[in-house]
Amino acid sequence: MKYEIPREMFKQRLEDRLNFVFVDLLPADRTPVKFENVEHINYSSQFKNEFSQKYPNKTQNVMLFSLQKGDDAPAKAANDLADLGYHFVYYYNGTSDDVVLDKGLN
Repeated sequence: MKYEIPREMFKQRLEDRLNFVFVDLLPADRTPVKFENVEHINYSSQFKNEFSQKYPNKTQNVMLFSLQKGDDAPAKAANDLADLGYHFVYYYNGTSDDVVLDKGLN
């Protein structure tokens, strides 16, 4: 199942990891966001295969995000993982206005 979450919940999850895998769905032309312990995977036709090879446990908590305004990759990736049978997929659509701090957003 997939769930879109608001900014405050995303911020809370960054501060309290609770066994989540965080995946920044960075476009190929973008520098990754500097959060600690975040996987960087470009959303492409290879995403499902790449993710499932790294994280075969379908009960893994997954947090997908992009901080690029208008980027629909988190929603698409969440659909892909839900279709593969992942149970706990959350996604956040941020913007470049989100200011990155050491452990999260302000």
